[in-house]
Amino acid sequence: MAHVKKEDIVGVMEKLAAVLTANHSDSPTAKYVSEALIDLRKSDGVAFTGAVQQFFDCAQVVRISDHIVFTDEETELWDHLFAFKQLGNNLWGLSI
Repeated sequence: MAHVKKEDIVGVMEKLAAVLTANHSDSPTAKYVSEALIDLRKSDGVAFTGAVQQFFDCAQVVRISDHIVFTDEETELWDHLFAFKQLGNNLWGLSI
């Protein structure tokens, strides 16, 4: 199983939050990603995996409801972030 560090997920999320805020500052998606990032930074262990799972559960709905069109860079970062979802819920090989 792949080992993922908290910093890996947070790093991608930081880049995504910055790009979304720059391009769509008033959008619910940009706000949701930024708020979720704050929660992830504060969380460790099982709380971190729970916060990540909650983000995965809600982010797609927020994005679809928002009707924003992502740039190529935003799409790449979004897809990179959601690739972590393939690791599973609390069964991750997460190195914290």
